[in-house]
Amino acid sequence: MVRRIQRIGRIGTTFVGGHVRNKSGFTADAQKKSEVGQDAQILDESLDNFKKPNSDLDVSQKIATTGETVPIVFGKRANNIGGVWMQPSLIKAGTESFTQKLLFVISQGEIASTPIKSKAYTGLTKLSFLDDTSITLSHIYATAASLASSPNSCPISSTGLFCGNDIYTYLTALFKASSGTNLENDPDNGKDYFGYKAKTFGTGDTSNTTFVMSLQVFDAETGDNVTTAWQNYLGAADMEFGFNQRFSGSSFVGGRTVGTIEDFNAFIGGALIPPINATTVAAGTYSQSDLNALNAVSSGRTKFINKWTFVSVNNQAVPSNPASTGTLEGVQYEYTISTSTTIQNTSNNNSSFADITFLAVSGNLFEIPSAGTFPTSTKQLYIFYEQGVKVDLFSAGLSGSSYTNGASNQFIDLAMHLFKLYKKIDGNNTATIVAPVELSNLQSLSTFCTNNSMFFNGIISKAVNIVDFITKTSPYYFLSFLSVGGKYQFAPVLPINGSNQIDTTALTPTATFTEANIIQGSFKKGYLSVEERRDFVANCIYTECVTTAVARRKTVSVRFTSSALDSPTEQFDMSDFCADVNHAILYAKYELARRKHSTHNISFSTPLLTTTLIPTNIIKLQLQRENSVGDDRTEVNYYQVSSITYDNDGVSNIEAAHFPLDTNDKSEISLEITTGTFTVLQ
Repeated sequence: MVRRIQRIGRIGTTFVGGHVRNKSGFTADAQKKSEVGQDAQILDESLDNFKKPNSDLDVSQKIATTGETVPIVFGKRANNIGGVWMQPSLIKAGTESFTQKLLFVISQGEIASTPIKSKAYTGLTKLSFLDDTSITLSHIYATAASLASSPNSCPISSTGLFCGNDIYTYLTALFKASSGTNLENDPDNGKDYFGYKAKTFGTGDTSNTTFVMSLQVFDAETGDNVTTAWQNYLGAADMEFGFNQRFSGSSFVGGRTVGTIEDFNAFIGGALIPPINATTVAAGTYSQSDLNALNAVSSGRTKFINKWTFVSVNNQAVPSNPASTGTLEGVQYEYTISTSTTIQNTSNNNSSFADITFLAVSGNLFEIPSAGTFPTSTKQLYIFYEQGVKVDLFSAGLSGSSYTNGASNQFIDLAMHLFKLYKKIDGNNTATIVAPVELSNLQSLSTFCTNNSMFFNGIISKAVNIVDFITKTSPYYFLSFLSVGGKYQFAPVLPINGSNQIDTTALTPTATFTEANIIQGSFKKGYLSVEERRDFVANCIYTECVTTAVARRKTVSVRFTSSALDSPTEQFDMSDFCADVNHAILYAKYELARRKHSTHNISFSTPLLTTTLIPTNIIKLQLQRENSVGDDRTEVNYYQVSSITYDNDGVSNIEAAHFPLDTNDKSEISLEITTGTFTVLQ
């Protein structure tokens, strides 16, 4: 008996000889186990890592994480179209004389544009409208060559921030001149080089106002109260100390006025205060008895937490002077922590800063932290760049014996730049033979893209395989990225004419195949399914870039005018690179035209090809069809080659897609794109 198996119902269910069985056993799929060592990749691909603005702009500032990919900002605004809005990650934060200092990672490579405050936002507020009108923006960039020759120099030394993680600033909480307590994170007396400044807060005249606070000291590790031991170490009569005191030389002359910043390190020549340890004792900075006394405070532990409690305020600290009439709110301290007496890190290798553009912000972009390093509250920074990274302009051709370097919006320039980053191409070596990419047609293809408003304005924020990235992005520019004869090559997916426009004139096929050069039995034809050929609406997502507002993604819908309004929708996300709605519309027309006119695919084998046939070329197939009733005829069809492979026995295998020509040998797809009737909804 023959037992027939027939598919029924949903996937996974079979009808076998009268019995219905479910191969999954009525169980759901278990959660996939996480792979080892993939955290950075997961972050790379997450929404949190997007460097292009999302729809919700009123969000907290994104903080850079270890292992985060440095993005590439690529683009160039032309004819009021393009440029790039981005939301960079914050990599460093601190203060210098109580002014906020922030460092953002912008792009690998040198950005051509200068940052402009009027084209930057924090959350929903333009920087030009913030309360602090003194905010400044500047770029920091160091070439790989400069840091290779001077690896110990710190490229960000002019920003008020520091290279390395062991050098930083932080603020204490405000020491209030009215009531309450403060916990102060004291520098490690046995490890840290430190300096500190004090700023007076209040209103009106405070020139004769001071206040007193009492001090308790606790071991930072154990939490033990070591106040008595600390008092003995200091040799102090009590644990009450004055704040906001102003001196002239060694003479006490009153209180500091509101806004005054006192640099206490200035009293010791501006150098940071060294820690007390074996190294500084050996250097003669301290004595062994100094070290012994410090170690005696808490069994050799030297990191402490100070608890300050308000005691009293005096508005007439110097009795011979008039009492202050203003209100003293308190005093805040700014600590600088370092690993040596000098603030900047000049001992370590700082080459990790090479070939990266950083944005340095000076001024109160965010709310100053009530304590610590990071701002109390933040809103994401958004900034617009009319021009992205500088690259070799292969699209413009040679200028003398080299390529001009500058910003570009040509996809081909981006592709070549990626090869350069991976040391696969050298813009200074222009010999075609050494390039991994065919150079001869790059200018004409770039002109073709320009003629059709197909530009790249976007951000690469993920680690990508460059060949895979270029291959998958090329079709949006009507290009194919091929490997031909051991070399990569760009080729147009539509025929183009001598003016670098879509060719709508009669075409001449690159090669013709007949029964004479098709190996018998190798020819196969497969028609596309009805679903693949049905009418549909093409939705393309692009990014609208204007300089007066943060960019938003938009959708344009394109369909044949003859198609029903409720036709199925297919979506193409071009928002990573497309800033021109005309580019999106043109690609939508291509997809619609291709689906309408290309009905099938073929494959066949032929003796070894000796021609220069490559994928994207148009070929002609002329075959004799014979049947039993004598209705013999010659069938002629045109195809676009999609793949060529070679066997060891000298046989070439060709795969191709139907590429119909009309009776005048003109491409029906090209004609549809350029002269077809479409309905566009924006």
